[in-house]
Amino acid sequence: MLLFVAFFWGAGFVLNAQLLRSAFDSAPSLLNALRFGASALILLAVFNKKIRFNKNILLYGGVGGLMLFGAFLTQVIGIKYTTPSHSGFFTAFYVVLVPFVAWITYRKRPHWVTFLSVTLAIGGLLLLNFADGDRGGNWKGDLITLAGSLLFALQIVWADWALKRNKTDYVQLTFWQVAFAAVLFLLYSAIFESKSYASLHIDPSYDLWRLAIVVLGGTAFAYYAQTYAQVHLAPSETSLIMACESPIGAALSMAVGEEPFLCGTVVGGLLVVAAVVLAEAVPHLLEKRRADRERLRALQNESAQTENDDACDKDG
Repeated sequence: MLLFVAFFWGAGFVLNAQLLRSAFDSAPSLLNALRFGASALILLAVFNKKIRFNKNILLYGGVGGLMLFGAFLTQVIGIKYTTPSHSGFFTAFYVVLVPFVAWITYRKRPHWVTFLSVTLAIGGLLLLNFADGDRGGNWKGDLITLAGSLLFALQIVWADWALKRNKTDYVQLTFWQVAFAAVLFLLYSAIFESKSYASLHIDPSYDLWRLAIVVLGGTAFAYYAQTYAQVHLAPSETSLIMACESPIGAALSMAVGEEPFLCGTVVGGLLVVAAVVLAEAVPHLLEKRRADRERLRALQNESAQTENDDACDKDG
């Protein structure tokens, strides 16, 4: 499910860029308001019998929605002051931050494989976003985008904390996070972008199907899948798998001609994929070896005990 999320978010890099150029250049927050608002309505239609309204659910969904709102808003603001490559890199930096935020939250040191995987992923992200040698970013834009990345990391760990401690279930958390983010974006856009509404021009044949993919795949499905997956996965695993959005986005961008083909982009993408495979496969292999050793030790102890019992019987 998370790999599908990575695909839709990777496609979202291209589709959102096209939507912003075509219709929402002067009102990017309105695009996010439509995106989250339509997704909330879809989730309500699908899960209407499971949606409840109480103080506990509103608290966890509201905090998660506030983090999503802040993360997407700082990403949009940051890219005004920096380059797309810097924005892509510092947005995806949450893959580095999540293990440390989880470490602080749970007071449990991540597996050494996680640190190795994160190192590989950060190297891959560097190549992916700076393969063309771009160094034109602005420190102000980079810091704003990095703040958004921290909010993405906090949202992932917050969702994990709420789900693993049974504070809410994944359906409730998904809906209320998306709904709160929609309301906040709508209010922000109405306050700061309403003067630009008159100049908006939406081309149905060009914009609507792109918006539909972003809403259905990149938001409604994506946040449902993320919260569902977090019931079963650790936060660091979640962030590493979702980091595949960067190589997928780069590949799709090259495929449609948005970016040129670069060897550094290909190598960077392979490094990110290798980081995910390493994080997923190695701990399971190590755990299997440990379990095999314990089974063998138990069999040896059982065999030794049987021999001792036989010797006692003979002596008797």
